[in-house]
Amino acid sequence: MNKKIPTSVIFGIAITIILMTVLVPMNQKPIIITEKPINEKPVNEPIPTRDDQIPLNDTVIPTNNTAVPITPIDFSYVDSNSLMKSSLAAKGISMSSALKISGGSIAKYCTFYGDVEKQNSIEYCTSTELKDSDGKFLGNIHMIGSMDSPNAVLGIIQTDPDMSSLDDIKSTYQIMVESLVCDCWQDQKPGNLESVSAWIDAAKSHHLEATGTTSSSKIAGFAQKQLLLEVTTNTEGYLWKFIISN
Repeated sequence: MNKKIPTSVIFGIAITIILMTVLVPMNQKPIIITEKPINEKPVNEPIPTRDDQIPLNDTVIPTNNTAVPITPIDFSYVDSNSLMKSSLAAKGISMSSALKISGGSIAKYCTFYGDVEKQNSIEYCTSTELKDSDGKFLGNIHMIGSMDSPNAVLGIIQTDPDMSSLDDIKSTYQIMVESLVCDCWQDQKPGNLESVSAWIDAAKSHHLEATGTTSSSKIAGFAQKQLLLEVTTNTEGYLWKFIISN
């Protein structure tokens, strides 16, 4: 007899298996740049769009509509990067100064969308490098959008097969939520998930039990933002992506 899946998971986490037809091939190792300074080769990872996905269960984690309304946070290239940098430092994670990219360099260093029209809409992006408390390369945070303001922020972290850096992933993504969405997760509890950490644990468990290469979970309309958490199995372990968009 199959084990009964807890109700909190059924309603709290929605997973779709994604065919990664437009992502940068993993054998190109797009985020492993420890040998190169960030100003030579920033990380770029395509964002899966609706045209790039074949969802098996197109649902999202429900948000708490009865909670007190939340004042949305506006993204800012300068202020948001600065806030995340100081908050991450308090967790022992260093974040570099932002590399600013525009013009013809967008196509080379900021290819994030498989959809041509969406990709062409990117006018400006920033890229920062993350290192753990031991100075080891952890991943990157990218901000993309118009010249005036970002409309999406990506946190991309590669972990080994044992997911030994999972605590750093949890700290990074929690700070992204608090800096870019709201410091209200415990009050809102989308999908009855107690924390960002609980969401990551649920995504990890599902991915390890799943048969697909990539799995994802979405929260829509949380403080007027869209959140996508994605895990992909690759030759180096697991590639985690967290995308916050307007």
